[in-house]
Amino acid sequence: MDDERREFNRFSFKIDEIQIFSDDAILFGKINDISKGGLSFKYTPVTDEKIDTRSINILVKGKDKLNLYHIDCRTIYDIYSIEKDQRFLSYERRQCGIKYFWLKESQNKKLGFLLNHYVIKSFDCL
Repeated sequence: MDDERREFNRFSFKIDEIQIFSDDAILFGKINDISKGGLSFKYTPVTDEKIDTRSINILVKGKDKLNLYHIDCRTIYDIYSIEKDQRFLSYERRQCGIKYFWLKESQNKKLGFLLNHYVIKSFDCL
């Protein structure tokens, strides 16, 4: 039985210069994968609490300097994560998945540009 519930294909990035942060939570992370409907990212928590953000910002370093600010969203999951080269538990890493709410037209265009120019691999969804 397939438990896949994503509506859109997910993509990983060609570059390592895309980051995420939040206005309403202490959060700074690296995007793991992204789609038209949401994204997942890894972060190191500052406190013992899970992230509960309602707005995120996506920053792309480099020549294009594409930034998406104040994307309304909600947290779908926030789970413990072990890095593939992590040998001991010296710090906690978490993976969080969020779903976008209503995107403004300008945010939708920038997200489309991001998906068309910066992604490398698609994870097909049923």
